[in-house]
Amino acid sequence: MRNLLRFLQRYNFPVIFIILEVLALLMLVRNNPVPSSRLFSSLQAVNGFFFERSHGIRQYFDLRNENLQLARENSRLRGSQAEPGEMEEGLDAMSFSSKRPSAFVFTPARVINNSVNKQLNYITLDRGSLSGIKPDMAVVAPDGIVGVVRNVSAHYSTVIPVLNKNLQVSVLHKRSGYFGSLIWDGINFREAEVHEIPVHVEPQPGDTIVTSGFSALFPPGEIVGTVLSSRAQSGGSFKTLRIRLSTDYKKLSSVYVVENRGREERIQLEEMNDAK
Repeated sequence: MRNLLRFLQRYNFPVIFIILEVLALLMLVRNNPVPSSRLFSSLQAVNGFFFERSHGIRQYFDLRNENLQLARENSRLRGSQAEPGEMEEGLDAMSFSSKRPSAFVFTPARVINNSVNKQLNYITLDRGSLSGIKPDMAVVAPDGIVGVVRNVSAHYSTVIPVLNKNLQVSVLHKRSGYFGSLIWDGINFREAEVHEIPVHVEPQPGDTIVTSGFSALFPPGEIVGTVLSSRAQSGGSFKTLRIRLSTDYKKLSSVYVVENRGREERIQLEEMNDAK
């Protein structure tokens, strides 16, 4: 208290001056609408600046949750897409039947481990059996196919990607409609080969390669890559296509695990034919 009195005694004139200036400013603003509106506008601008910055900070920290919600919404939309064979007779060509649910269910997952520099690469996902993941489910990304689920624990699963010499995928040369087998040769993580394309097909650089749907794993029409070049195989009956993979495995972070709900029924039916 004594120090405060000493301070006021020493600086009494500047303190009195500041108090009088504040009172005069308040009287001016209260009695004159023009300075009042300008002061209000200035305060609003300052408040808007800080609100904008704080909103940006909140958005940054909420980004992960928003991405997760977006992935879930994308999986719901992809799973609700009608299949080409689900059109009802007598209806308009753009009207699809809603009586039969989509055969494919897409579950979002995150890549937590990945390799591209081995002959037998693997990917680890943060989803397991508790999320409905099972072995032999397909895995796709927004840019194209990824691979097939191999092993599953309660909370995690491992995937054999296209960048694994043990994986073969049935694919289609979209422009001609002929199918072949996608195989990685272990050389370049951005390129692979498609074997057994008939020799009379004339693929052009840039032609699209998609999944055929013959394997009962991948949905038909999922993007695989584009043609770079082609060459005749030994024997002269088929060609091998060199393609650029649409999925960049070094940037892979978010994927979808695909469940084909009609796979077991299809396999049982085809096995009955093989047994005869």
